[in-house]
Amino acid sequence: MGTDAVTAAIATPPHEGRPGDLLPASADTAGHQPARAGRWQVAGRYLARGGCKRIPRGVTYGPFPPDSNGDAFPSPDRVRTDFHLMRQAGIDSVRTYCLPPEWFLELAADEDVSVLADIPWAKHVCFLDSRRARSDARDIVRKAASLGRRFPSMLAYSIGNEIPADVVRWHGADRVTRFLGTLADTARQAAPDALVTYANFPPTEYLDLSFCDFATFNVYLHDPRTFRRYLLRLHNLVGDMPLLLGELGMDSLRNGEEAQADFIGGHVREALLAGVAGTFVFSWTDVWHTGGHLVEDWAFGITAADRRPKPAYRTLADIPTGSTAELIAEHPRVSVVVCSYNGGRTLEQCLESLGRLRYPDYEVILVDDGSTDDTRAIAARFPEVRTIHQENRGLSESRNVGLRAATGTIVAYTDSDCFADPDWLAHLVHRLAITGADAVGGPNIAPDDGWLAACINASPGQPTHVLESNQVAEHVPGCNMAFRRESLETINGFDPQFVKAGDDVDLCWRLQQAGGWITFAAGAFVWHHRRQTPRTYFRQQAGYGDAEALLRFKHPEKFNGLGGWKWRGILYGASLRGLQMREPLIYRGTFGAGLFQCIYQSPTSYWAMIPASLEWHIAAGFAAVNALLWRPAGFIAAGMILLSVLVAALQAMQSRLPTRYAGPASRLVIAVLSYVQPLVRAGAHYRTRLSSYRAITAHPAVHGVRRHWPRLRRTLLIEFWSEGGNRMDLLANAVDELRRNRWGVTLDTGWSEWDAELYGHPWSCVRVTTVQEEHGSGRRLIRLRYHLRPTWLACAAVGAAAVSCILVAVWRPDWAIAAGLGLAAVAIGLRLRAAHLASQILDAFDHEAQLLGFIPHHPGAERRGER
Repeated sequence: MGTDAVTAAIATPPHEGRPGDLLPASADTAGHQPARAGRWQVAGRYLARGGCKRIPRGVTYGPFPPDSNGDAFPSPDRVRTDFHLMRQAGIDSVRTYCLPPEWFLELAADEDVSVLADIPWAKHVCFLDSRRARSDARDIVRKAASLGRRFPSMLAYSIGNEIPADVVRWHGADRVTRFLGTLADTARQAAPDALVTYANFPPTEYLDLSFCDFATFNVYLHDPRTFRRYLLRLHNLVGDMPLLLGELGMDSLRNGEEAQADFIGGHVREALLAGVAGTFVFSWTDVWHTGGHLVEDWAFGITAADRRPKPAYRTLADIPTGSTAELIAEHPRVSVVVCSYNGGRTLEQCLESLGRLRYPDYEVILVDDGSTDDTRAIAARFPEVRTIHQENRGLSESRNVGLRAATGTIVAYTDSDCFADPDWLAHLVHRLAITGADAVGGPNIAPDDGWLAACINASPGQPTHVLESNQVAEHVPGCNMAFRRESLETINGFDPQFVKAGDDVDLCWRLQQAGGWITFAAGAFVWHHRRQTPRTYFRQQAGYGDAEALLRFKHPEKFNGLGGWKWRGILYGASLRGLQMREPLIYRGTFGAGLFQCIYQSPTSYWAMIPASLEWHIAAGFAAVNALLWRPAGFIAAGMILLSVLVAALQAMQSRLPTRYAGPASRLVIAVLSYVQPLVRAGAHYRTRLSSYRAITAHPAVHGVRRHWPRLRRTLLIEFWSEGGNRMDLLANAVDELRRNRWGVTLDTGWSEWDAELYGHPWSCVRVTTVQEEHGSGRRLIRLRYHLRPTWLACAAVGAAAVSCILVAVWRPDWAIAAGLGLAAVAIGLRLRAAHLASQILDAFDHEAQLLGFIPHHPGAERRGER
């Protein structure tokens, strides 16, 4: 079965029962075989078997004293008895530290116990210094993978376990990573269908193991809060891969059997609620043979050496093996809102997945935003879904319609091109409950839609989350987010001006500005179909550019001078956000002995992305035009374009692709997409930013221009006397009036010395600052200071024109006077136009002041301000 088929099956699980138990074939309405007949595969952030999501509930097994054949396992009868005991406690997997013999794998298959097999080799020596050690490691990996190839119950091969941190430091992390990658390739060549992992631990958490199918970590942290925080960290380290805990446990000899039971029960529950893909408790029994002798001064087993069950055994048996929702104490009602505009291609898959969510109390609301495809017919096939049909109003208004129709105390949003993991809602609700946050989001993962879609997914600009810490998010994407209803209503929901995109970014920022905060649930993921063709991809990026222009008006402090985002947090996801030009730093502790050796990624080198920008290409075009008069300028333009191509090529080299698609053709496609994407996105940004003023040029002053901006004045001071209203009323009413007439408005968000910037056209703006003097009994003197200033675009245009005039004077002196006069005429014309539009702004404020009953402090006159 391909990965795409697995993801589709996981999205619509065929049963409502216990996913860890076997299902009769008749219960599998998707047509899959029972779980015991299928091989283990990766499905998003979890594992699957037989087309069903499965979360391995395992224990470590051995090593035991070797028998006469040298096998470090008990007798077959003892193994069969152990497997029976395990199944009675809901344990369905074992992890072995030695290569299991065939009879062991056959018994495991008969009892439907899956096996995670560590492949032992000389990893505790400086193996990279010995050609023999490297060769032996490859040989034993090849032998192990060949041995288990015919056993579907083989969960995965672990190509290593806890290489010591000082050995990694001795060889270098990159060399160790490359060698482990070689071992993974060796295992896949011997068993192409097998899953491969590496059992890591905190002292070497920095190893880049992205070549593995899933991440395995051995974690021993007794404090539950520390354990929870570290799981959040691990989720962010491993990205979109499933995270499996290869070892967790407590010694009952020193802590007592009851304490061990409480520890294991609490930590397994915590891990499942955190979204791990499986857990292995260390260990099954107190028998532990290592270094040629039995270890007798510890007792980590959940059964004694004679297989007497300890309290920990019964605790494991009591942990529900069904949905994540069974582990949650409360289940508030959740309203799931899906907004769709011509999303019929993927809508049915989306609604089917939402119908199979494992959560006891939820509703699904579909808002059809004026679709012209078969959306209405598809929605009719889901009578349990409350469908609202409306004229096309845009994404934000559709989400507000869903909010008003919702009956839940929590409102979750996803898109019609997504389908959800069965435990999606449970993870979102749990995270909100334990953190007290106002909102929560989760990852969105691209399903396997083919080679071209994988290339697009690895290209810049995909929707992703931004985290300030392991549990605090700055932004969560609109395809996977949930809010407390009261928090969403407090900030008046979504802003209707965002009709295509940007609504989620604006909402997150406004929520944070209002004092709320957003958390992140790594286990609450949805599958999100990426764009399937370059045309639809570039259309999406153009929509993002439009949204950025609107966001820049509303949140200017979130953007730099060139219009780029200024995120406080770190962006996550497969697509690139810039180039990594420096090696990360690793904290190893004194003498390389730190228990938690952390990696600190170097900041993304945004300066290296300048050659990819639209502004850079405009400068290159400027140089090319000047080549008509000065030939060397042509070489400058060619060098600039070559540098842009180099940046796109580096992006393609650093992008992450699934192994099966990571060929030269894919890198070439990503390079082309990476080259064009910033041009398309920035072009749409500027188009929207400039076109926002078009309506103004044809819009006469509604109330007639009563005030005229003095031609040479930069700053004006106007005063009003009020006996009831205040400056906030005047600002709010005037800004609303200007926005209705399509003026560009940027409001102070708490970081500026002015109240509003008002844009009449792309070349100038008026800054308005207000102050209020209190004179008792509700009487106030309200002062407004208006400052007319050029925009950044005007400054750039004037600068470019001045440089052009200088170059013309150098190359064609006879043209210099004409060019200078032309530039002066244009500047004067723009200044006159700016003054006229500034007069309309004065008029708007005058009109609103009149409606509020304000009296001009100096009727018919204006006080002179500073120049």
